[in-house]
Amino acid sequence: MIRRNIGNEAGARSDGVMIVSIIFITAFTYIALTTDPVYTGIGVGDRAPDLNGQIYDGTVWVDFELGEQFNDTWSEGEPGTYYLVEFMDTNCGICVSAAEKKFTPQEQAAWLGDNPQRPMPEGVSVEFLAVSISLWDESVSGKSYGRTVVEDFREAYSHNFPYMDLQDNSHQDDWGNFGTPTYFLIDPSGIIQYTNLETPGYDFRDALDDIIPRGA
Repeated sequence: MIRRNIGNEAGARSDGVMIVSIIFITAFTYIALTTDPVYTGIGVGDRAPDLNGQIYDGTVWVDFELGEQFNDTWSEGEPGTYYLVEFMDTNCGICVSAAEKKFTPQEQAAWLGDNPQRPMPEGVSVEFLAVSISLWDESVSGKSYGRTVVEDFREAYSHNFPYMDLQDNSHQDDWGNFGTPTYFLIDPSGIIQYTNLETPGYDFRDALDDIIPRGA
């Protein structure tokens, strides 16, 4: 009869579990000490929540995910793309005024395209993204929603940047509930550098000029 040394086997298993536990704890501690966690939120210094939906570029509606546009390893001074995100409602009077007076062809030409008029370092670019949400129920008299409304609004003000359809207000789970227009300037790593929620008297156009690095 072969007798098993149960005590030795149990000890070996215990040692194995201990070794695995030590490796796990060591790895976890290393990650915790070498990773700089950034809170996801909507304040300056927070990592911007993701936005998923379809955008209209003047021709077709296509899928878009804001989070995919950012580079977590980006550092200040490196090439990258800044995003100015505007949450707006096509029925909002202030949004209409901003569309006409703030997002003028001149303002767009200053920042957008392959040859923006505002000098920036090589490899640095800016994109605008308008996010169409709903402040009112469609049953409210005089208020209308839908993708055709978004398309017509964009064309009426000669905007050459994309509009995202989030009229179902699905953004509120991550971004919260706020009025319009609300602006966020997000750097290439996905960190919010400006929002008018915190500095309502600080115009987004001034924030763009102050925050976006200037080239020769």
